[in-house]
Amino acid sequence: MAEGDTVGGGMLKTLLKGTTWQALGQFLPLIINLALTPYIIEGLGAEIYGIFLLINTIQLFMSSFDGGIGPSASRYFTLYAGRADAAATTRLLVTLLTIVLGTTTVVFGFFFLATPAIIDFFPVTRPDPEGAAFLLRTMVVLVAMAQIRGLFAYVLFAEHKFAITTTTGLAGHVIYVIGLVWTIEGNHGLKGIALTFIVQQLMATLAIIPAALKHLSRSGVGLLARPDLKEFFGYSWKVQFSSLLDMVSLQGDMLIVSKFAAVQQPQFGPGANFAQQLRMVPMNAFSPVQAMLGRSVGGKGEAAAVADFARIQRLWVLGVVGWVAVGAPAAYYGVAHWVKMGSSLPGLVSAVLLVGHLFYLIGIIQILWCLAVGRSDLELKYGLIATGLNLSLTLLLVIPYGVVGTIVATVVAQLVASIALTVMMRRSLPHRAPSPWRQIPYDVAALAASISYLCVYGAQMLVGNVVPTGPFALLLCGLAAAPAACVYAVLVIGPAELRSMVGRLVSGRIRLGR
Repeated sequence: MAEGDTVGGGMLKTLLKGTTWQALGQFLPLIINLALTPYIIEGLGAEIYGIFLLINTIQLFMSSFDGGIGPSASRYFTLYAGRADAAATTRLLVTLLTIVLGTTTVVFGFFFLATPAIIDFFPVTRPDPEGAAFLLRTMVVLVAMAQIRGLFAYVLFAEHKFAITTTTGLAGHVIYVIGLVWTIEGNHGLKGIALTFIVQQLMATLAIIPAALKHLSRSGVGLLARPDLKEFFGYSWKVQFSSLLDMVSLQGDMLIVSKFAAVQQPQFGPGANFAQQLRMVPMNAFSPVQAMLGRSVGGKGEAAAVADFARIQRLWVLGVVGWVAVGAPAAYYGVAHWVKMGSSLPGLVSAVLLVGHLFYLIGIIQILWCLAVGRSDLELKYGLIATGLNLSLTLLLVIPYGVVGTIVATVVAQLVASIALTVMMRRSLPHRAPSPWRQIPYDVAALAASISYLCVYGAQMLVGNVVPTGPFALLLCGLAAAPAACVYAVLVIGPAELRSMVGRLVSGRIRLGR
């Protein structure tokens, strides 16, 4: 492993650099989405917006059908990058491209032909079944294109080239915004949205693939040997099944609500999407952390790399716990005033699901370590527990309790699954890391959540009188939670350490952990 990747200034600078680019790729679109969502809901109408949410959820499911090739390729690419083996990277990429081209033709051909049956199954598509079918078929083709492009993006991630994908994503979001405004103002409906996505995906493909080619080697052009291919797919089939389980666990609620609680779906959608956006804020560190752990294991070996994981996990847990403790009360009031639907249900959905996402976030950092050391079976077991419990409880609770039953089921399932993952890791892995549950500052988190609730409750009373409903009301609630964030940071880290951390961060001498 390169000297600059040792635990200390070099490692954290790399992590922060990658996370910053990832965060930039989320925050700017997030700000735009917060401003545009009420306009989109009103412009499309609640019924058409509900169809758009459903098709987007189906698209996310389709994205998971890649045989585990994408996430598994990411793991191997980082290992090869740690060894500076461009030929191995190229050989794996060429092999996977050959396989993906064949499998996408079969899998997505099935989705394309099954589109009418899928549209007929969900009552929410009845206002515009023709537009829904056109959008879904468009998404089928674009998802296949994205899977091919994704392999090249994983090569860039392994080389810590996050700026390219981020700037491409930002440009794509500009296209998305322009296209949606054109769609709404021109009354083009779901077909206008489909055309917007076509332009967006073509631009991303033309930008990412040429950039990745620079990190490949002509000497590696060829196919993997059969033993290497067998090893890869012995790992990847577990990742595939795990990714499907993860998608069902996180996105299945939308499909179940669309079928069994269709009346509440337009209110459930914005709240669930906002909680997902808040979950994605810390997830911006996902690709950088995955790359660092893979390179660390590839360069040092598992025994030495576990120390890197332990330090990263500590910072991760402190960060995500504070994020949710402060953010959940703000989301409860802010989302309700933001979407202007005359109900507190979107805010309740957002706040409760964000708590469920906390348990997912605590689990995901452990999963990254399991994948880095080649134990994809532990991720699979975690997914079986989370998805099985979530589906069982949701189907049991959605009819009598509607959306409320759905979100409670999600929280319980994520909590149980994350605890189970920690137990399995301690029993199965030879090199133990500290349990994340012992690193949670429970008392400080409860105090921060209480302060956030009181501050936001007081601030939201200004909505409708001083501050208008919509994006400004959401911004008000977010700003009102800032004192709670400050209290949490000071109590968890300490004022002196905070000042020292900022100074060391600027100078590049910060250490991961105390």
